[in-house]
Amino acid sequence: MKILRICGKNLASLAGEFCVDFESEPLASNGLFAISGPTGAGKSTLLDALCLALYDATPRLLKVTRGGSLLPDVGADTVSALDPRTLLRRGAAEGFAEVDFVGNDHRRYRARWSVRRARNKAAGALQKSNMALHALPDLTPLGGTKTEVAAEIVQRIGLSFEQFTRAVLLAQNEFSAFLKTDENERGELLETLTGSTVYSEISMRAFERYKAEQESLRVLTAQLANQAPLPAEARATVDADLAAAELALEAIDVRRTLLEQQLRWHEELAKLRRNETQAEDALATARAQVIESTARRRHLATLDTVQAARPLIAEAARIAREQQESRTALANGEAELARVLKVRDEAAQEVAAAQDQLSAAEEAQRAAAPALDHAKALDAAIAALAPNHVQASSAYDAAQFEARQLQAERQARHTALAAAREARQVAHDWLTAHASWQTLARQWPRWDKVLAQAEQAAQAHTQAASELNAAQQASTNAAAQEAEAAAQLAHAAQLLTERELARQQAIGALAAFDVEALRTERHALELRREQLTALEKTWTALADAQRRRVENEALAAELERSREAARRLLAEAQSCAPELKAAADQSERSLAAAELACADNVEHLRAALADGEPCPVCGGTEHPYRHQDQRLHAMLDGLRGEVERCRAALQANLATQATQGAAVAAFDERSALLARERDRLIESIEALSATWSDAPLAVEAPAQSDRAAWFALQLQQLKQKAAALDAQEQATRQALLARDAAQADCDKAQREHARLQERLGETRAALGRLQAGQGAAAARCESAAAHRDMLLSELDEVLSQADGDGWRSAWQAAPGHYRQARAGEAQLWNEQAAVDERQLAATASLQAECGACDARAEQAARLAEAALAQFARIDAAIKEQREQRAALWEGRPAGEVEQALAAAQARARDALAARQMAVSQAAQDEARVRATCTQTSERIDTLAKAAEAAQVELADWLADYAQRHGELEPVAHQQALAELLAVGSGWLAQERSLLAAFDANLASATTILAERRAQRQAHEASGGDADGQLAEHVAAALGEVLGERRVAHEALAALRLQAAQDDARREQARALLADIEKQQALEQRWGRLSELIGSSDGKKFRNYAQQFTLDVLLGYANQHLAQLARRYRLERVASNAGPSLALMVRDQDMGGEVRSVNSLSGGESFLVSLALALALASLSSNRVRVESLFIDEGFGSLDSDTLGIAMDALDALQSLGRKVGVISHVQEMTERIATKVMVRPGGGGSSAITIE
Repeated sequence: MKILRICGKNLASLAGEFCVDFESEPLASNGLFAISGPTGAGKSTLLDALCLALYDATPRLLKVTRGGSLLPDVGADTVSALDPRTLLRRGAAEGFAEVDFVGNDHRRYRARWSVRRARNKAAGALQKSNMALHALPDLTPLGGTKTEVAAEIVQRIGLSFEQFTRAVLLAQNEFSAFLKTDENERGELLETLTGSTVYSEISMRAFERYKAEQESLRVLTAQLANQAPLPAEARATVDADLAAAELALEAIDVRRTLLEQQLRWHEELAKLRRNETQAEDALATARAQVIESTARRRHLATLDTVQAARPLIAEAARIAREQQESRTALANGEAELARVLKVRDEAAQEVAAAQDQLSAAEEAQRAAAPALDHAKALDAAIAALAPNHVQASSAYDAAQFEARQLQAERQARHTALAAAREARQVAHDWLTAHASWQTLARQWPRWDKVLAQAEQAAQAHTQAASELNAAQQASTNAAAQEAEAAAQLAHAAQLLTERELARQQAIGALAAFDVEALRTERHALELRREQLTALEKTWTALADAQRRRVENEALAAELERSREAARRLLAEAQSCAPELKAAADQSERSLAAAELACADNVEHLRAALADGEPCPVCGGTEHPYRHQDQRLHAMLDGLRGEVERCRAALQANLATQATQGAAVAAFDERSALLARERDRLIESIEALSATWSDAPLAVEAPAQSDRAAWFALQLQQLKQKAAALDAQEQATRQALLARDAAQADCDKAQREHARLQERLGETRAALGRLQAGQGAAAARCESAAAHRDMLLSELDEVLSQADGDGWRSAWQAAPGHYRQARAGEAQLWNEQAAVDERQLAATASLQAECGACDARAEQAARLAEAALAQFARIDAAIKEQREQRAALWEGRPAGEVEQALAAAQARARDALAARQMAVSQAAQDEARVRATCTQTSERIDTLAKAAEAAQVELADWLADYAQRHGELEPVAHQQALAELLAVGSGWLAQERSLLAAFDANLASATTILAERRAQRQAHEASGGDADGQLAEHVAAALGEVLGERRVAHEALAALRLQAAQDDARREQARALLADIEKQQALEQRWGRLSELIGSSDGKKFRNYAQQFTLDVLLGYANQHLAQLARRYRLERVASNAGPSLALMVRDQDMGGEVRSVNSLSGGESFLVSLALALALASLSSNRVRVESLFIDEGFGSLDSDTLGIAMDALDALQSLGRKVGVISHVQEMTERIATKVMVRPGGGGSSAITIE
């Protein structure tokens, strides 16, 4: 680790920014340099900046007692005396400390610490400080929060703050810290410097492993105490009773099996009778459905028959619809004709009005011509005067603006002169009134420093007094705590004895239960229950699937018969359809030809023919049909009857095809559904059969007819066994809970006893330390009071003049506030003196400026008056011309007026043309509407005749229906026929499917009844009830046998459990003894290792390992001591009780006498500490290599010769590549070091840094 650069801003007395770059000359080529300057200039502040940037702390602040006094900040805010932010310079809004260094990974980094006040103002409250770390040269940030940055810096440097102040920075009064620190802290520093943390890890792991092995051994020993097998005689008795119980249970099972078979025969017979009754009920329901559907079947046949009349109804509806549309069109045409006539008359009137408007527009244009010429002349005159008018207006505005501006400047100068004179008088009066502050203000930096020192001395006295009181109170409290701890320890010992007795009793109670055997029996019971439940579900599903398969096959056969009949009828109708269609087409063609021959226009043309004259259509002169109209009409009537018969036959055929096709489709859909259901049932039956065969309990199940009773009996037996097992497990759980509770209470009592023992030792040690600290606190209190009184005497003269003779009382009440008040007075006095001097100079300058400004203002006023007169003359001329122009058309432009007149004339012409066009269009619309009305009237007449013919055809069809279909529903009139035809094809198909389903249900119910009746008769013939016993008697006998079996089974289970528990205890005891023997050997091995190197914090093995590091360090240090102080030699204190890192000094001038390091004088302690510091700089490892060393003070206690030797040692250290910085006031030392970092004080308590 090496420091490359230290920079900062506004830290204590170092105002502004400063920087010390160790890579720039002359520091780059000189490894040894001095940091010099007067006392209080800020030399140590430079090292504070180093610590702030890296650790957010400084050695000087850490010497302040935790929870120390609060210092006043801005306003009513205070800040702790140990807060690093107090290093921010007074009056500064922000500050920072920045350090570039080389880390232990040989990379460069830049650490920065910064603080600011709120709103970046000196009067703002202090904000939280920030820390940042960047990798150089790309400034990559490392860490996010302040805590993360601090951890990153420690990782890169390899040293904590305390280790840094022992190995890199030796601060004021901390030079001998490493020499006199405790062994544990010394071991941590050596471990960090050598990177040998592995020894601490090994020590902690050995300690933890020993604790874990102890706990394992305790658990095994407790388990062995709970295992005790039966004696040999008791075990033999248990085995004999077990064999007898098994024989008794087998005999009972034989009787149970016989009775169960008889009971299952009776149950199956009852079930078959119930099934037969259900089938009879289903058959009756199906027959009732078929009978009830007779009316529905007749209605369906009626609907199929009337489908032949659908074209007649459609034709009549079409004619009626067209008649209504034609009447509406005629009414609309007549209304449109009236509207067109009205439009025509209005358009004629508008043509006359448009001609009058055109004449008026032409006359207005002729009358406006003279006035337009005069307006154009006035516009030309105004345009000629406009440029001069604008120029005169601009000149007047500029002159007036200049005059106003100079007048305002004149007024401002005179006002400033009066204010300056008044301010000078106020400052002079204030200085006269506060003349008593002059001496204090003129030398305020000196008195401010003395006040600060006095405040620190007062705080030190207060702190020492507080520490003395606290030490006295703490001693009293410690004595009371010692007595209380002793009493609590005695009570805890008695409680531990009671808890141990309760634990032994709970262990004995638990030994009566075999937990493992109960767990095994519970598992077997749950497994059988799950298997039995699954087997019952499989059997129920299999029986249901087989029943549904039989029903499915019967229904499928019935549907197949119905579908074949429908297909046969459909095929017959389809074969007749082409012949019927051809006959219908031929009859319609013949009818169309006859209707054409008998049409009105044809008959009219035929009547107009004359014999021998050519026909106007074909040109022939012979006319054979001229006199045959009656025969043609008779033939037309015959053809119409033929067409109706063909249409009826074709319609009936189509209805039959639709009806049978829908039936076939419905049967196909139903058959497909049944086939898919049959496939699913077959798959389900196969899967369920396989599941039944694979079930472990299937072999125990009886015949299919007896399975329901068997399943119920098995489940009841399982419930009884589970209830008995629950009771045993509950008792075992209660015993376990009691044992665990007793063990927990015993462990808690042991922990409490150990804690109280440790507490008693701690309180006794604390009492001794507090009594020793009480004497030291009294001495510090007396020293602080003497230093405070000396500083106050120095301030008496100046503060008595400034604040009166009672100033000490005010100061003692609030030293910080008093110092701020005097600082404010001094600042006010100096500020007022500066104001007096500034206002005197300002008054003389402003008097000269006022005279010059007065002359410029008067000249500008005269120029403004001349510009105003010129503008008034031109403005009057142009106003006269504009008034004349405004009288013509209200000032509108002549071109605009001409355009308006021309536009009015053009609009009149366009309006006349539009009105004439409207008259012409109205005449055309009238002719068109009249022609349309004539055509619509002719169409209405034609449709009336067609409607009459359609009604005749419908009446004929209804009469034919009534004569031919008397068995169907009557259709009395056209409205009833329309209502029947309104039923859709979807409803017809649904109704056919439903009626077919009624027929299928009847067939299926008949088949099922026959099958179930045969099953019942076969079962009765099987002879299952040959012994003549009733089912009730068999069930009662079986209940008695099952009761006997339950008692026998419970006795057998208890004997089996007892034998299994004994077997398990015997096996576990054999295994536990071997495990305990192995665990004891393992526990002893780790115990010896933990006793040798193990500790909870790792310090035992760490200190043992660091003994060798300390020996190497002392070797380096003694080499330096041979030059610095040949009389002394450092040695490590040897100890047989364990590892030791304590230090002692061997005095070679006293025959090798051993001395404590605390017996050395100040100068001797400095030399020994310097030797250790140089040795630490020489000590390196793969992880941390210290290449920078800073020493703050300490050389003043050395004589001239010793100082020279110390300088030689520092020169030798810098020749090895180390950078060494020294702060010292010893003139000989600073003169010998050529390179210096000079800290020179300036005015206002600030200092500046230069490199020489």
